[in-house]
Amino acid sequence: MTAFSIYLHIPFCTRLCPYCHFYKVPEVPDWKVYLDAVIGELDAMVNPAGGSVTTLYVGGGTPTLMPPEFYGSLLAALDDRLGLTQLAEATIETDGGIAGDKLEGYTRAGFDRVSVGVKSFDSRMREILGAGQLTDPDPVATARSAGFSSVSLDLVYGFEGQGMDDLITDLMRAVLLDPDHVSLYALEEAETGRPREGEPDLAAAMFRESARTLLAAGYHQYEITNFARSGHESLHNTVYWEDGDFIGLGPSAHSAVTADGTRVRWMNRPDISAYLGDPESCREELSREIGPDRAKEALILALRMTKGVHRPTFALRYGCDPLELLKPHLAELTELGLIRYSAGRVRLTTRGMLLSNEVFVRILGDR
Repeated sequence: MTAFSIYLHIPFCTRLCPYCHFYKVPEVPDWKVYLDAVIGELDAMVNPAGGSVTTLYVGGGTPTLMPPEFYGSLLAALDDRLGLTQLAEATIETDGGIAGDKLEGYTRAGFDRVSVGVKSFDSRMREILGAGQLTDPDPVATARSAGFSSVSLDLVYGFEGQGMDDLITDLMRAVLLDPDHVSLYALEEAETGRPREGEPDLAAAMFRESARTLLAAGYHQYEITNFARSGHESLHNTVYWEDGDFIGLGPSAHSAVTADGTRVRWMNRPDISAYLGDPESCREELSREIGPDRAKEALILALRMTKGVHRPTFALRYGCDPLELLKPHLAELTELGLIRYSAGRVRLTTRGMLLSNEVFVRILGDR
């Protein structure tokens, strides 16, 4: 591959929020120990990329539990081994409770974009989510003062105890803070059973109201859950949706690389002890996709974007028209109002975005 992205997972959290599905552990090791493991994993890959790194995304967990020195050393190692001259975006996640002087350390280390996990501005909603208190009333201004050129806010909706007025209040508060990007995530109930998912029809109404509110405020929806001002779309996440190559570092991280027409996917076992001992031993292959199977996976990802799928481009890349892959269910999906298509493009409708899994299950069901 000639260009690829890197995702780094930081699994450490001092607060284990019950709604979070990502791999996390409460113990935080010495940052140098974790850095050695991450660089060891990178070095264990035989010519891990063979190209240039275009985006870097650090998620968690709580990435800011690692100090700026960790990331300065990490980016230096990446630059030494792979080169970062083509790096177009470097994102770090925060929980909205980091002081400005510490945030400045992350921009000095090389990050230009920050994703702030607000979840909700309301203390009662945050209590339902188990997210603790939001200590910074204006994380957008704090991040901008620290030198970040693009600031994203994450909000959660569709959970039991949240009403439409609660969501609208959160949306209006977010709009007033004037972030560059907003991500809206419908709650998916965790194994703990709390917080619980709200009533489906209300969640659907919340989705529609969110889209209307953000559109009126100047944000365009470019993916099912993501809204941005022009020029501030997440480049890293777009790599996923456009079936680009990416390498995941850290326990539980996923990777996908295409070589000679075969899409190879693997993940690292979610085991911090094993990872610190021998990162390479944690790698597990998930699948090898070729032909129609690869095309179906790519179609599902691309349909998440509001621009949909350009049929001629897709056919050139994967050897089949996307309507061929949808053909067994095309009439049904169209009649249900889940997709629309033309001579040049196929995309999900607003209803299709709300019920996207209904579309994706049908596509995968033919594998």
